[in-house]
Amino acid sequence: MIKFTLGGVAVTQSKFKQLPSFLAAQTQAALLALGTTVAADIAGAYAALGGSGQLAAGMVVRSTPTKTKARVVIANRVRWSAGYEFGTKRRQTKKRANRGAIPHSPTGRIFVPRVMKARETIIPRVAAIMRAEGLTVTGG
Repeated sequence: MIKFTLGGVAVTQSKFKQLPSFLAAQTQAALLALGTTVAADIAGAYAALGGSGQLAAGMVVRSTPTKTKARVVIANRVRWSAGYEFGTKRRQTKKRANRGAIPHSPTGRIFVPRVMKARETIIPRVAAIMRAEGLTVTGG
């Protein structure tokens, strides 16, 4: 959790009221840039595997900000992408017909480690945006 305090900064009341939306807009820009870079990296890793190219083509970045919140979603539209990433168990239908398992990715996980690394790198960027506005950032 990140806490901030105003320390020794002369902030006018109107600027203070606009601060949440300003910080959200600044953070949204940073998130979108990082999300686009990460999605391109993941798509490149999928493309390097060869195959049909569906996993690489399915990468999308969705930007859904609000007035006071920044949000970017990195996703893969291919319905079997999670099965490729994590593998699946063998399944049977009600009529006991076998549906085979999808084995784990032969090269290991591609999507999850890159997204986790991106989450770790965005926190210092958001803290820097807050510090640039004169806020003191502690924790995190």
